[in-house]
Amino acid sequence: MIVKGTFNVSSTLPFVRFDLALATVSGTAAYLLVDLADIRWLALPSLLATVLGTALAILLAFRANTAYQRWWEASTIWAQLTGQSRTLIRVARTVTDAKLVDPAIDPATVRAWQHDLANRQAAWAHSLARLLRRQDATIELTRLLSPEEAALVLAADNGPAVLARLQSQAIFHGYDLGILSGLDNFQMETALAGLSTQQALAERMSITPIPRPHDYVSRLFVHCYVVVFPFAVISALTSYRWLVIPSALLIALFFRMVERVGASTEEPFANRSQDVPVTALAVSLERDLLELVDVDERPARPAPVDGYLW
Repeated sequence: MIVKGTFNVSSTLPFVRFDLALATVSGTAAYLLVDLADIRWLALPSLLATVLGTALAILLAFRANTAYQRWWEASTIWAQLTGQSRTLIRVARTVTDAKLVDPAIDPATVRAWQHDLANRQAAWAHSLARLLRRQDATIELTRLLSPEEAALVLAADNGPAVLARLQSQAIFHGYDLGILSGLDNFQMETALAGLSTQQALAERMSITPIPRPHDYVSRLFVHCYVVVFPFAVISALTSYRWLVIPSALLIALFFRMVERVGASTEEPFANRSQDVPVTALAVSLERDLLELVDVDERPARPAPVDGYLW
């Protein structure tokens, strides 16, 4: 996610250089053929540029709005799973702390169970973040899980789903340890069910892009408009017709940048500079979960790198 307020213009050139080159060629051709060679039938009605430009602006606005809605939905999904993860560990801590009044309950056993649950939930967040970005989660999982659990999760096709199963098994193991009783598991299992739902929504977002015709048609229409624009505008210029060339460059730059903004944000888990910073959010969640069970050694708070938060 971009958190800096200024941008390097040169970094945007690779995304618009084709359209700028196309605008230069079409603008120069319009000037040479219509103005200098006096081939007047090539001068299209200026109304054509207005109508096509309006239609293209509406199309690009729809594309950018759809892409932002996907980005916002992805951010909302992660916010919900963050809240549910905190709820899970908070309820587990509260319920098991209440059992410490029983002298038969070993406090060390309770603390160990709480820490394992928090570590496993943090590992779940890291595993999901890496899964969505198609990255390896070995470092985080080996740091937070036992060797046996880490090996089991790393060998699975869907690590977060396996971790959710381990969490559910750990909750019922709490009954065997005597630190859970009655309906203590009800709220915890409800939180796990909600987390599984949010995981499914995030996976759907990750593997289901905007229909490809939207992307193709948007790019094709921008290219076509860049070609047509100089030949439609030059008829409206009574003098200094060479100005059609810089005008075409400006039009190409503006429309192409709007199109690229939409394309760059339509995949919010693609590990790009504009996506939802799930890696940083997973680290922040880990810090919160460990704090809930009184663990002092926590990872450093994520910080932007060169204006980008990953």
